[in-house]
Amino acid sequence: MDRIAAFIDGSAYAASVCDHAAWAAARMRAPVVLVHALDRPVASAVPGSSGGVLRPGARRSLMERLARHDAEAAAVAVERGQALLEDARARLLAAADIEVDTELCHGDPVRVFEEMQTTTRLALIGKRGERASGPMAHLGSNLERLVRISARPVLVTNRVFRPVARLLIAFDGGPSAGRAVACVAESPVLRGAEAHVLTAGPGDAARLEAEAGRLRAAGFTVHGHRSGDSPEAAIAAAVRDCGIGLLVLGKSGNSRLRQLVIGSTTLALMRSCPVPVLIVP
Repeated sequence: MDRIAAFIDGSAYAASVCDHAAWAAARMRAPVVLVHALDRPVASAVPGSSGGVLRPGARRSLMERLARHDAEAAAVAVERGQALLEDARARLLAAADIEVDTELCHGDPVRVFEEMQTTTRLALIGKRGERASGPMAHLGSNLERLVRISARPVLVTNRVFRPVARLLIAFDGGPSAGRAVACVAESPVLRGAEAHVLTAGPGDAARLEAEAGRLRAAGFTVHGHRSGDSPEAAIAAAVRDCGIGLLVLGKSGNSRLRQLVIGSTTLALMRSCPVPVLIVP
C-alpha cells in the first residue's frame, strides 16, 4: 500500500492533478501510477432494427460500416488515452525525481480505483471531469462516488497547483475528524505547513485542544477557530480570511458537519471552496 493513484482525463484539471501528484510523491517518497479510464465501447445503433425499414443488403452494408466506425473510434480512444498518459508522465518526471507508471483501463474509473485500493496510499482526482457541463460540473461526475467508496485519503484538486503553506481542518469532535488530524500530523506531505483547526457550533474544548496538541507535537504551528455560522459559511470564511491552501475534512462526522462529504452539502461546499480538499476516511 505505497502508491499514489492519480486519475487524469482530457480536462483542464489533469495538469493540476499531475502537479499535486508530483508534489505529494516527492514528499512521501512514493511512486505514482497515472490512471486513465476509457469508457466501455457502445455499439452504434442500427436504424430499422425492429421495423424492417432497411433492405437486407442495405442493412448488412450499414452494419459493416458501423462496425468499422466503432472499431476505429475505439482505436482512437486508446491512442488518445496513451498520449494523455505519456504527456502526464513526462510532466511528473520533469517536476520531481520519482517513479511513475501508467495504467490505461477500460470501464468505470471508480471501479478501477476500488480494485487498486489495497496498493494505494493516496488518490487524486480533479474537481471537474472532461465531460462535465452545467452548474455542478466542477465537481466531476466520478468525484462523489470515488469519495464514498474510498478507504484511503482522497485529494480533490482545484485548477491550479500551489504549494500548501496553510491548511484548515474542519473539526467536529467525532472519530473521523480525529483521523483527519492524525493524517495531517503523520503525513510528510504537509509537514511545515501552518495548521488551522475550525469547529462550527458547540464542541468539546478539551478534545479540540488535545488534537491541537497532537499537531503541535508533530511540529505544526496551530491556530484554533470557533464559529457560530453554518459549517459551509464558516469554512468559506476561514479559507478566505486565513489564506488557506488546503481544506482537510473527515469523511463523516457528528452534528452539523456530518454531511460535509455526503449529498447536497458536498456540492455547496465544493462550490464555495476555491482550494484543494483532502478527504480522510
